[in-house]
Amino acid sequence: MMESAGGGLSELEDLTLCSCCNLPFNETDQIPKLLACRHHFCLKCINTVLLKGRELYCMHCWKRTDDKPDNMPTYTAVLALTQNLSTLSMHTTKESKQHTPKMKPSNTLSENCHTHAMPYTLWCLSCQGQTCRACATAPEHSGHQVKPHAEAKEVLRADAQAELATMHKMLADMQHLVLKQRDFLLKILDACTTLKTKVETDLVNHTPSYELADARDGLGKAKLYLNLAETQSPNDLYRLLSDLSTERHRLQARYQDMYLQCKLDDLIRHSGVLFDFELLKQALSSIHNSDLSGLTNGPHCDPNGPNPILLLANYCMSQLYSRHYLSSKQACQNGNSEYSMPQMLQLPPPQSPKPPAANSYHGADNAMAAAAHLQALKSAASNAPSIGFPEPVNKPGGLYLHEQVHSSQSSLVSPNGVQQQQQQQQQQQLQPIHSPQQPMIRNPSHAYPIFYFNIEINGTPFGRILIEVRSDVAPKMAKNFSLLCTGDLGIGYKGCNVFQCWENESIITGDFELNNGRGGRSVFEEGFFMPDDTKILAIRGSVGMRRSQKRHDNLGLVGSQFRIILREMRGFTGIFAFVVEGLDLVERISQSGDSAGKPQSSVVIASCGKLN
Repeated sequence: MMESAGGGLSELEDLTLCSCCNLPFNETDQIPKLLACRHHFCLKCINTVLLKGRELYCMHCWKRTDDKPDNMPTYTAVLALTQNLSTLSMHTTKESKQHTPKMKPSNTLSENCHTHAMPYTLWCLSCQGQTCRACATAPEHSGHQVKPHAEAKEVLRADAQAELATMHKMLADMQHLVLKQRDFLLKILDACTTLKTKVETDLVNHTPSYELADARDGLGKAKLYLNLAETQSPNDLYRLLSDLSTERHRLQARYQDMYLQCKLDDLIRHSGVLFDFELLKQALSSIHNSDLSGLTNGPHCDPNGPNPILLLANYCMSQLYSRHYLSSKQACQNGNSEYSMPQMLQLPPPQSPKPPAANSYHGADNAMAAAAHLQALKSAASNAPSIGFPEPVNKPGGLYLHEQVHSSQSSLVSPNGVQQQQQQQQQQQLQPIHSPQQPMIRNPSHAYPIFYFNIEINGTPFGRILIEVRSDVAPKMAKNFSLLCTGDLGIGYKGCNVFQCWENESIITGDFELNNGRGGRSVFEEGFFMPDDTKILAIRGSVGMRRSQKRHDNLGLVGSQFRIILREMRGFTGIFAFVVEGLDLVERISQSGDSAGKPQSSVVIASCGKLN
């Protein structure tokens, strides 16, 4: 019974100790605090070990607690147990003494040597054992350090203290290493969360899906338009045929690009080796040279399924390779050295449908009439209505796969004459892939509204920024932005500061209420509103509305604040405009920010309005 009572008391003592520092709780600096996961630690460990910045994670289950350490509940039961444990321990000790039989204390000094019948009065530090005076002179102790018990205890106590000091220092170093490992794992967790958010955003805003839906809508309109062919003029049908031909070539190019991308994804998914840049380059070349009859498994297929860590590593490596290729390409284009664009897949440029042959008419007069009729059709086709095919999505921040494929095979240097001719041919071939098809989307003479912003830095005028607003795809955001630029309602962007800027990334302004990012309502009655779903990619030079920073707002609403982007931001939505002039000024403003994004100079919108 007493043994069980002693074991229970030991368990109670463990409850009164902090599981992080193993020190007892008290009412001052080591108050027991309960986390959201119901684990408890002392307040000192929470502030010094568990709390990193504004984030607090439990060291047992790694669950996050949002409350501040001072606001977390105190574990009063454990605190009361700590205060009353001494009384309980004394009561248990008394009972154990009453029931424990008295034992005769052993005295090692009274023991004698069995060989010489002399007491053990000496201690051999070399053998770490007691000995008598006769044994100390024996040959087996020759050259050993033999000291009396008192001196030996002092030497052993000094050695133990030195060992304890070394262990304490080692534990401190280990604690430092543990914190470094924990910080590293938190960084990895943040990176994984960012990657998870990016992948989820790509799944939600899947550009090929939208392209496919828009293309189907355009083909549906074309089919409906074709069913009304009896009521249409020849020039309308000719324009319809031209648009269909151009759209077919564009879809063919996108199909080829998506097919090669799927081949590379399939190779990454079934690969059993870790890719580097050289292996990716070889893989792209082998994909281009292989038979495109269907997707096949890679040569290193794992029968038990892909390794998730290896799959994630190869995916990240392919993304890094694309970014490396883009940066190298942009550096070559911006430099003074000659640069030849990588060879694209040899896709035929879109061609207009051929007119009826002259010999289909009878006689020379009919041939001349046919030529005149064709010329009339071409002149009338320029005024014919469009069937409204979707605009090809431009991907300045991305990379078409066949660009990487041919860049890994072709040379970047060629004679000047041949190089210019190849560039002209490639630009013609890329026209239906990258360039917007103006006649198929809107009237080329249509102009979007442009607004100007005159910027002052530290009271000195530094230039202006012109922003073109896409009022066709973002009518509500365009109206809000227009009224704030002109100031017709008595509120606006005039006098606003740039309150956040990150070098070569973005700048944020438009908070006319507080100028710190916590204010800035819209011109509408509801104050904040849901942005238009424009599906425009957040690339360099794009302008988007910033989400509300109020803590109670979980709907992603926008107000007056807007962000000018200097590099691709995959997860950013709400793009409604583009910078058409002054992007170099935006870059200069972004360089004035510190590591926290706070500008070191006063950047103010001196005046703004609509450009006439």
